[in-house]
Amino acid sequence: VREPDGLAMSSRNMYLAPADRTAAACLYRGLCTARGLFAEGERAAGAITAACRDVIAAEPRARIDYVTAADAATLREFRDEERLTGRAVLAVAVRFGTARLIDNVLLEP
Repeated sequence: VREPDGLAMSSRNMYLAPADRTAAACLYRGLCTARGLFAEGERAAGAITAACRDVIAAEPRARIDYVTAADAATLREFRDEERLTGRAVLAVAVRFGTARLIDNVLLEP
């Protein structure tokens, strides 16, 4: 379940300062950017995670812990040089102030 700006609803959101709350909307933008690439046929794990990371990293308040793609059934992480096959999960963990937010989207062929 998401807030109107796309941020995942979470009890952690209460720890966000107003400026961090606004900045955190970059998580969903990054995930959507990567999901769009996947929908257009991109399957290189490195390209998909880099697209998401680039959107998030453009937000100065964001401190990325990880951006990763994993097999949806096994949760085995894909290496950058691998191609996504079947269903995959794109997951992120990013810090804004004292809050560490996590989010993900399912990538389905």
